[in-house]
Amino acid sequence: MKVLKIGFIMSLFMGMLYAEEIKAGVVLPLSGAVAGFGQSGLRGLEIMQEIMPTNEKGDSLKMIILDNKSEKLESANAIRRLIASDKVEVVFGPMTTGNALAMIKTVEDSKTPLIAAVATGDRVTKGKKFVTRVAFRDSFQGTIAANFSFKDLNAKNAAILFDSGSDYSIGLAKSFEDKFKELGGKIVIKSEFKANTKDFKAQLSSIKASNPDVLFIPIYYNEAALIMLQYKQLGLKFHVVGADGVASDHTFFDIAKDATENVMAIDFYSTNSEQTELGKKFIKAYEDKYKESVSSFSIMFADAYLLAMKAIAECPRGDKVCINDKIRNQENFEGVSGVFSLKDGEATRSAVFNKVVNGKLEYFLTVEP
Repeated sequence: MKVLKIGFIMSLFMGMLYAEEIKAGVVLPLSGAVAGFGQSGLRGLEIMQEIMPTNEKGDSLKMIILDNKSEKLESANAIRRLIASDKVEVVFGPMTTGNALAMIKTVEDSKTPLIAAVATGDRVTKGKKFVTRVAFRDSFQGTIAANFSFKDLNAKNAAILFDSGSDYSIGLAKSFEDKFKELGGKIVIKSEFKANTKDFKAQLSSIKASNPDVLFIPIYYNEAALIMLQYKQLGLKFHVVGADGVASDHTFFDIAKDATENVMAIDFYSTNSEQTELGKKFIKAYEDKYKESVSSFSIMFADAYLLAMKAIAECPRGDKVCINDKIRNQENFEGVSGVFSLKDGEATRSAVFNKVVNGKLEYFLTVEP
């Protein structure tokens, strides 16, 4: 018995001896146009770190957090600093496709793993060796939006309202249009705007005149909220289907209020779907701390944290190439969001449609990949 106790103590001591504090970069929009997204991502990392401060080897993460101000140039500057000066071994972020694209050359050249958890543009991961996405990609999202509109909403005529300066919005609009036409539907109008537009009545009036059955809005929450307010003011009645950026921040509901009713929004996850034990634990910790429902972006970054910690435990100290490979290739990984797989940095995972009912998102259906 004494020998066993000594052995146990020695194993604990050896674990502590070889445990490391690993530097991890975090590049998120904590100010600027999509600051709400960045705050959600950061909360996901921080809550998950509180739940699981160390991995099985006892390693912990020292997170170096930089604000990219929702801008491409700031994103590019942040990743250069993290790699050249701070010597990080893994990077979390950013939130959006455009900002991720601005960081990728530095990441690839330095062979530093980047977990761009929710940057859904196809180009973010296509042909890249050191970039991993936890969410699904836009070509999948646009396709399921078209399928849902045509088959579930019985829409035969669709309108698209998109941000012509956003890689994310342009890519989603194209994938929706291609699939909707393939199904036999008609795109009756494509209307565009520039970021920070406040008045959408001209676009919405033109859309109304084209008499669509459904409007697809592959945009972010700030503009989506204003569009829905003006949609209601104009007395419009056609279905509205939004991409993952529409209803994923409380700002959408705070601004648009009851004008959000019946909007259908694609998401990575729903708290109303079946949860893993870790998912239940995360939701409780999040709601206890922030007194609000969990954002799916927080969930995606929690899973990014888990992937990084698992990879670090399985690799020699300082081996970024090994860490990258372990992050990018996982079979049936059980995270906060459920079970999913990764191959060469691309996630295979289901999507959900949520419906706004009485100002809250309600789970509607799941779409398998």
